Amino acid sequence: MIRRAGSGLLAAGVVGAAWLVGSTALAILGTGLCLAFVVARAWLALVTRGLSVERRPLAAAPIEGEALRLEARVHGRRWLSARVEWQDRLGLLGERAATVSGDGRARVHVDAVPRGRYVLGPGRLVVDDPLGLKRVELPVEAGASVLVRPRVPELQTLFTDTGAWGDGGRRAHVRRPSGLEPHGVRDYVEGEPLRGVHWPTSARRGELMVRELEDAPRDSVAIVLDVDASSQAGPRGSSSLDESVRVVAGLAHAYAVRSRRALVVLATPAPVLLRLHGLGRDWEEVLDALAAVEPVAGAPLVALVGPRGLTASVPELVVVTARPEAVADALVAHASGGRTSALVVVDAATYAGRRPSDKSAALLRLAGAGVAIAIVRRGDALVEVLGSLQSRRAALG
Repeated sequence: MIRRAGSGLLAAGVVGAAWLVGSTALAILGTGLCLAFVVARAWLALVTRGLSVERRPLAAAPIEGEALRLEARVHGRRWLSARVEWQDRLGLLGERAATVSGDGRARVHVDAVPRGRYVLGPGRLVVDDPLGLKRVELPVEAGASVLVRPRVPELQTLFTDTGAWGDGGRRAHVRRPSGLEPHGVRDYVEGEPLRGVHWPTSARRGELMVRELEDAPRDSVAIVLDVDASSQAGPRGSSSLDESVRVVAGLAHAYAVRSRRALVVLATPAPVLLRLHGLGRDWEEVLDALAAVEPVAGAPLVALVGPRGLTASVPELVVVTARPEAVADALVAHASGGRTSALVVVDAATYAGRRPSDKSAALLRLAGAGVAIAIVRRGDALVEVLGSLQSRRAALG
């Protein structure tokens, strides 16, 4: 709380001077100042108690590169104030301020916001009394965060569609796995094999009961995003990690449109697994998770895609990384086992303003093993790069 300097002391001084010199005019002035001070104190008690702020974004799902618009609604006796200003911190975007209008609303506008999670607050309300004697600052606690989602390239075709490189364009067909999972128990039907009998339930009920199984399709493709900080480059919003996130979003969207069950893996120290079954709630959760991705140290990429990793049983594996040499062995082993392997290399050097990286032995080895490869460099159109195998074949020679 901040008081306008000396308002109470001035009133007391004027009254004291009037008493000393016997001036009626000074006495009236001092009395008026005292009354104004009392009124300001009463205003403080009436207005500041109960003032609260409700923040919310004006767009349901802000997209990177677009403007972020936030609104704050101030509740309470704001009409007794001469002016109310809402000041708040929008995460890495810094401080923003807006005057609260007569209807209790204040809005801030930030152009071209990068992808990310932005925590709102802590902030404050700055309130002036009508007499100009007092100003108070009321703290506003940190609130919910705002997620700015990545742009999603809409891919009609994929660079993996025409097959792996080393087999003349013929793609090895892998049977989409399915399994039988317990769904419940039912009465035994005469003639059924006894191996299906659920003996604990049969003993409890005194009659034969069998397991009822249902077909449970599993994930047909896994998309792994490497978030290791040591391999990322470029400023926020146009970094190699931001591009990697867009790549994963585009691939996941393409698989969902094709009704393929996908597993999106964020290679953080505690890996995040997101199962995508369609463009419904699962898709919204994937976008929110991708919006919040940040570079981290020690990403366990090799362990995730290795023979005993979380993606070992998935028939098709796509890795998005800036360090292909780290996953070369795992992708070659995956391909040699009759499964489909693909690699999207995000050339981090170009996002740091340097020349494109030279062709590595790891890429040539992967290409020879039949791993489909796409190379993304700064300024590339993702729709073209991820949708065409021929252009990437030319990139490696």
